[in-house]
Amino acid sequence: MTDSPAPPNIPPSTSPIGNNFDADTLAPRELRVVLVCDVVESVRWMEQDEDDAVSRWQAFTQHVRSTIVPAHGASVVKSTGDGMMIEFASARSAVQASAAMHSAAALANAGMPHERHMLLRAGIHETHARRDAFDLYGHGVNLAARITTLAGPGETIVSAPVRDHLTDTLDGDIEDMGECYLKHIAEPQRVYRVGTASAEAILVPVRKYAEPLQPTIAVIPFESRSHAPEDFAIGELIADGVIGRLSRTAQLRVVSRLSSSIFRGRSSSIDTISSALDVNYIVNGSYIVQGNKLVVTAELCNSNSNHILWAERNVCDTSDLFEMDSELTSLLANGVHQTLLQLEAQKALHQPLPSLPSYSLLIGGISMMHRQSPSSFKKAKQLFEHLQQRHPKIGLSRAWLGKWYALAAAQGWIGSDAFTSGQALSEIEEGIRVEDSLALSWAVKGLIHGYVQRDFAAATNAYARSLEINPNEALTWLYKATLSAWSGDGISAKYAADQALLLSPLDPSLYYYESLAGTAYISAGDYEGAIALATASLRKNIAHLSTHKTLIVAYFLNGQVELAKASADQLKIRDPNFTINSFIKNSPIVMSPDSSLYIEAMRCAGISQT
Repeated sequence: MTDSPAPPNIPPSTSPIGNNFDADTLAPRELRVVLVCDVVESVRWMEQDEDDAVSRWQAFTQHVRSTIVPAHGASVVKSTGDGMMIEFASARSAVQASAAMHSAAALANAGMPHERHMLLRAGIHETHARRDAFDLYGHGVNLAARITTLAGPGETIVSAPVRDHLTDTLDGDIEDMGECYLKHIAEPQRVYRVGTASAEAILVPVRKYAEPLQPTIAVIPFESRSHAPEDFAIGELIADGVIGRLSRTAQLRVVSRLSSSIFRGRSSSIDTISSALDVNYIVNGSYIVQGNKLVVTAELCNSNSNHILWAERNVCDTSDLFEMDSELTSLLANGVHQTLLQLEAQKALHQPLPSLPSYSLLIGGISMMHRQSPSSFKKAKQLFEHLQQRHPKIGLSRAWLGKWYALAAAQGWIGSDAFTSGQALSEIEEGIRVEDSLALSWAVKGLIHGYVQRDFAAATNAYARSLEINPNEALTWLYKATLSAWSGDGISAKYAADQALLLSPLDPSLYYYESLAGTAYISAGDYEGAIALATASLRKNIAHLSTHKTLIVAYFLNGQVELAKASADQLKIRDPNFTINSFIKNSPIVMSPDSSLYIEAMRCAGISQT
């Protein structure tokens, strides 16, 4: 074998591929959503009938360019002989467009023999990239192409940053595929399979967890008519104030803000919102900022008849939203309450953060905390700590920081020493000292007493105080359910779990609600219900170890021993160090009269003692 001749020494100025490229001609690095699609087994497809394949691909790409791309505010980056790269402004638009492309491909295959079907696959990733007239540049663009290779025919696979912008059911059937290794990518990537999605999703009716005696109401974030970015958070602030006031009366059940805010900017119909949240009434509206004035229009709608029951227009100073007793949110809440119950709304202090940037920090922290990646979770802690430094006399930031510690421990993202050292309890105690009337603080305090310190009496008192302040605090009901399960009171546990699920049906951390509710259902002897909840939870977050343990026990107690063993095998893959002894040491369920059932289930499923 002889050496290849050395390449000619062509001066850079005359080389056709020299270093004349000017990076300044590229657009700045921006956050972009990249969709990459191609034809599965395109070589085989082309071999069947090349002319027909080329003609059909051209027709398909023309349809994408002329119809699908404009409809979703996208732009085609490039097209090859069997693939396309498209840039979108939002993850939801990319997922919707991908579904439309799959539908178009399926329509093009109608009447064709199977071997001549054009089978499409797609991958979507959100990344910072630069662009010129011909291409997108950046590591994340390559990652989008690699993610595409995980998709089967007719499938769309998305990365974790894309999944963070999606809502299960509303944006499609989302399934967690766990961490997958990709060619030439060093670290495994968390990816998700997304089924059919559309702008107006067809929803399966929500499960009736518990029949409420009170009417249920959802407050959707108000829409800006000016569309100025700096005014965006005002709609959240208005809705949050109204929710805060309505939640302080036991005569109403108010859906949590984390669930209702999902519908902001979706242009969803009343029927869609009602079906997703299972509510009787919906409050929504719009606003315009004119200098220092805020013009707000609000309405209350009956979700069954779609009739508007009440509407009101108010003008106020923008600074009113940051008052301890906002006049605007008071007027709106009182109007809704009087219409529904013929009673004057209860007067309760509502303390929003004193500035819009601070409120944006709070919203950002809550959003980041409920994402699936450790990096986003870590960023949330920084936001809460920064907010706390700005406003040391407001307990809300400390309450969310305390919840951050609780979720971190549940996910296994911090060591037990860090959690049990008293950091969380210290934050909560200080928050309660400066603001005693915050239900969330008492909920997290109860969790710490019950889960960490095993002081069930103190936990019970904390939950009672939380529900006294706010009977609609979903997290309190959830933690109360686990406490009852640990105490062996299955009936109370299942009832409290139902209340939590009812009050927050689309919470960003719904997998966490379903996981803990599964434990409550086991204590009540409803093993099939526990299996359904645990299975649903794992579809949203397959890495949540506690849910695997719940599923093992539920399957075994339901007589499905082989499935319990299979679940145990999955747990051992994700946590090789898990043993029955470590379970006894770390889980408060061992204090329950049913603890022997849990231990026996795990032993029979194949979990080792040591």
